Amino acid sequence: MTNTAPLLRIGQPKSDLNKRQKEFNLLSEKIEQLDNLIPELENARDEMIRRIPTDLNPLVMEYQTFRVELVQVMDRTYEADLFRKAYLTKLSYLICENAFDLIANYGFDELKPVYNKYSETDIETALLLANQKTEKITDPAFLLEEEIQPEKEFPENFHELPEEDQQRLKEERRAEKVQAKIQQAKQNLEKQKTTKSVRTVYMDLVKAFHPDRETDENEKLRKTEIMQRVTLAYQENNLLGLLKLQIEFDRIDQDHLENLTKNQLNYYNKVLKQQVEELEIQKEMVQKEISSLCGIPFQHANSYTSSIVKFNTNVNEAKAEVKNIKQILKQWKIPSVFKAYLKTYQIPNEPDLDEDED
Repeated sequence: MTNTAPLLRIGQPKSDLNKRQKEFNLLSEKIEQLDNLIPELENARDEMIRRIPTDLNPLVMEYQTFRVELVQVMDRTYEADLFRKAYLTKLSYLICENAFDLIANYGFDELKPVYNKYSETDIETALLLANQKTEKITDPAFLLEEEIQPEKEFPENFHELPEEDQQRLKEERRAEKVQAKIQQAKQNLEKQKTTKSVRTVYMDLVKAFHPDRETDENEKLRKTEIMQRVTLAYQENNLLGLLKLQIEFDRIDQDHLENLTKNQLNYYNKVLKQQVEELEIQKEMVQKEISSLCGIPFQHANSYTSSIVKFNTNVNEAKAEVKNIKQILKQWKIPSVFKAYLKTYQIPNEPDLDEDED
């Protein structure tokens, strides 16, 4: 959501604030920043999604179509038997690599016979193997998680231990469980307290602006609109938004904020921290969507401008690649030019082939 209300802060810039008041202000500022940044990033993402079908995809497919022509040129050159074996080995490798990518990722099935002509593995088998490799789980953390066995309450030789050792282990486990319950109860209590702080502000607004008992139709409409904003902020656990609504509609004033008790500030700050965490997660999700659309590292997608500039760069690079591959296609139709390229080309992870003399 984009905020139009002024920044909510305790005190003036020169005021002497305590630690909790300073924390409140810092959290408030962070929420304001995220509330403004997230819609900005969402606009960049949505603009990319709108433009990809018209600005980028046609260029990508034009480039891939020229690659198909290159594979066909390489196929004809190989069959013409113009080069020595070392060159033909390189040529065969290039045909298979490009044909497989074009078939698997861009749907150019007309290249399947070409691939089968130069590969020891049938294209359908190669595609199946590639899919199996992609689907295989390789995340070490995930695999480790799969292999973890449920923790046993006592060691396997528990019943073989002396009676006093068995009793000691039982007491240790019992104490651990009690401590865990105490810790969980503390966490639940803190959660209830922070939720209560939001509900307190919410109920103050509900009492003031609930439209059901309003007889004046215009005032009833006004209060209905206010309650929609109040309810939305409450559903989002948005303490800062509720406080702003209180100030906006004169339910509290600046003095009220400055005189919040220690406990009130502690609870307020806990809720604001939760809001910051949730907004950070939301921001990162949008950043990663932008990253997948334009290739920018998601941490660098920190504004509308930087994201759209990267997307525009991708479009311009795609145009340049189309222009370049058209030139390559033209050149590779000349056997001597193509041979010169093959002479300098090296198959990845393989030693240089001996081409003999030209």
